[in-house]
Amino acid sequence: MGRDNLEMTLKCDHAGQTVVTHQYTAHPLRLSGVFRLDAADSHRAYLYITNTSPGLLAGDNLGLSLKLEAGASLYLTDQAATKVHAMPIMGTKAITDLKIEVGTGASLEFVPEPIILFADAALEQTTRIQLHSDAELFWSEIILPGRLARGECYEFDHYFNRLEITSISGELWFRDAIHLEGKHNLFKHSELFASKPVLANLIVVQPQTDLEVLGKNLENLEAANCPDLIVASSVLPESKGLLVRALASKTLGIKKYLKYALNCVRYFGDRPSLPYIPK
Repeated sequence: MGRDNLEMTLKCDHAGQTVVTHQYTAHPLRLSGVFRLDAADSHRAYLYITNTSPGLLAGDNLGLSLKLEAGASLYLTDQAATKVHAMPIMGTKAITDLKIEVGTGASLEFVPEPIILFADAALEQTTRIQLHSDAELFWSEIILPGRLARGECYEFDHYFNRLEITSISGELWFRDAIHLEGKHNLFKHSELFASKPVLANLIVVQPQTDLEVLGKNLENLEAANCPDLIVASSVLPESKGLLVRALASKTLGIKKYLKYALNCVRYFGDRPSLPYIPK
């Protein structure tokens, strides 16, 4: 396998701000400059990934490598939804591979825009995350089973994501595999999937936090002002973190909920005031 399309390393400088110390980009991925969007916290860097292509096409194989060194703090997202286009030739697919390392005392918030699975699309993702024992992680994804505004729903081929979280030394903490069938999904017309087709997954790793209490806060849809959602949380094995699944009828509802969830997580991190979170 060749070099990743995007590689970056971040660390703290002498002023305590998170800065990019290594960056490599190859078509079609680009990386923004560092933004300081939180006036109360100049330590955290905000970065945006741009895909200069129309989206993911058959045969695409994109790689992303990210390393946060000790004490670094990053909010990472992309500038637009990821469109996974039709792949009508049988057996074709797009592949993405994410490799992430978060060092001691570092914090990563990875909040990408939705993945939109067009009719006949097939996407397979691998996400490997290595965490130091005191590192923090907020990882999320939103999956749209079609261009819902056009009435396209569950007409894609399949979506597969294999996620693995380990210690820096390689000790397995958590493994999750999602295999979502599209047009061959036997449950796509069920009341649950038909009424709430937008899916979201969230993983929170925050050492020294009462995960049971945090989970109850994340399930508090009244506080989130998201009554339309269905949300459930589960503590990961050996209390390594928290897994949250959510279903919604609209994308805006899921995005609103994830913003609430990130506020909850940051509040549990003993922030003195509510932080800035991008819209």
